[in-house]
Amino acid sequence: TSDVLLPQGLTTGRDITGVNLFENVRKQGALNLDGNSWAEVHDNASLDITDAITLEAWVYWGDGSNMGILGRWVTNGNKRSYLLYKLNDNNVSFYISSDGTGTNQDLVPFNVTVSDGWQHIVGVYDGSNLKSYLNGSLTNTVATSLTEIDANEKKIEIGRYNGSLAQSYPNDIAQPRIYNRALSAEEVQRNYDAGKNIYTND
Repeated sequence: TSDVLLPQGLTTGRDITGVNLFENVRKQGALNLDGNSWAEVHDNASLDITDAITLEAWVYWGDGSNMGILGRWVTNGNKRSYLLYKLNDNNVSFYISSDGTGTNQDLVPFNVTVSDGWQHIVGVYDGSNLKSYLNGSLTNTVATSLTEIDANEKKIEIGRYNGSLAQSYPNDIAQPRIYNRALSAEEVQRNYDAGKNIYTND
């Protein structure tokens, strides 16, 4: 286990595994991912969040599409729960699923163009709405009819989804965090302010 990798809000001392995570770390607390490496947080009760949730990470943005940033999302066998997702070069989305299937899922696209370099990305589900934040600012709110998040035994993946290297993220991810509640706009702004001098000054 490692305090560097442990997302905030989870119980300490849980098993976390990965490949080549600490080679050439460029920023304090960052996972230096190359498209062939990722981190996993083994399933435990603290990850079975079924109502409000927040996913947060500092992400070094670059080219690429169809990549997982942070979440529990496996399409094979219908094991979807929640996911921060890099759609393409310029767009990111936040997903939740109520029963693990692709039928009962919802998402909020950030509705902004994401530029290259370090970005603070946050997805919030408060039980009624999905919200997206980029660099401390609310970018979109989507009302949802979903009333819960699917809980399953799959591992949390940092830097990929679907258990597949084909959906792996090829750049740094720092301070991945999972909260079992919806952060307020003020809390998101505070977290961005706390990290911006670390991750935006290359």
